[in-house]
This record gives sequence, structure tokens and C-alpha cells, in this order.
Amino acid sequence: MCDSFEVPNKRLSITRPMSAPARSNDLDAGRPSEVEQTRRDFIRVSGIYLALVGLGLLPGRSGASGWDHGTFNATTLKGALAGLGGVPEENDTAIQITLPEVVEDGAVVPVSVSSAMSKVEDIFILVELNPFPLAVAFRILEGTEPSVSVRLKLAQSGVVHAVVRANGRLYSASKGTKVTVGGCT
Repeated sequence: MCDSFEVPNKRLSITRPMSAPARSNDLDAGRPSEVEQTRRDFIRVSGIYLALVGLGLLPGRSGASGWDHGTFNATTLKGALAGLGGVPEENDTAIQITLPEVVEDGAVVPVSVSSAMSKVEDIFILVELNPFPLAVAFRILEGTEPSVSVRLKLAQSGVVHAVVRANGRLYSASKGTKVTVGGCT
């Protein structure tokens, strides 16, 4: 695109590259585009929300769960089960726990738990002889398959317990494993 101006005794040409867009309004020159503004607003609101959650002024996702998070600090199996809601009923037929009978390294032990029960709310995995028995807790959303897999650290040979909360009640299954090299210190 080329603009020409007539000056007495000379002709001047001002050339603008074709790749440079022509502006419809020079007042928009310093403002961000609509997409950039929407992105900035999203980042600003997200930052404010995270700050409020971090300060404890708004509940995060963990604030909505129905069990005591101090249960992870229990140092005995009995204390951890009490934090979950009491002693569960044994139910080896509806709860399947899968882990190797012998593991060489206790730092990486694959454990899978699944349940054939209906209305499963939570699945907890506890390791009896670990310094903190409650290893992991899963919230099972309605309509999803109650099946979880995880890799755990085991301090020594012992029993791994799977506790399932279904219909407001606790059920459990257990399985032993032998660890040749401990994973927890």
C-alpha cells in the first residue's frame, strides 16, 4: 500500500508494508484485544481464589470431604481406623486387593483395590507396620467404577488393609506381603 503526497517541485511517497494491518481507530492502539483481556481476567480471578483458599478464608476441595484429615497423622492402625469411623467389617468376597506376595524393594510396591459393592464412597489403603498406617485415601464419585491402583512404600513385611466405605458403613479386606528391602525410613 502506498500513499502519495504532492509537494511543490517534489513528489513524496510513504510506503507501509503489506503485513502491517491498517488500524481502524488509533484509540485502540494501547488496549489489549478482547481475547487477551478475557485471559487476564481469568488469571486475576484464579489468583484471588487461590489466595483466599490458601489463607483459609474459602474451603478448598479437601474441606468438603467427610472424614478427618488428621487420620493421616495416626501412628497406629487402631488410631487410623478410629479416624476413618471405626472398625470395619471383614468382607473378602466383595473387596479385591491385589499386591505381590514377595517384593524385592519396599519403596515401590504396586497395590490395586476394587470392590463389587454398590454405592462405594471412599477407598482407603492402610499398611499396618508403616510409621503412619493410612497410606492413601480415594474419594469415589457416584457412577464411577470403584477401582484404584497405586504404588506404595512399605517399611517392612506385613499386612496391607483395604477399607471401603459403602452405604455409610466400613468394610475391609487384607493381604500380606513380604518385603526383602524396606522402603520407609
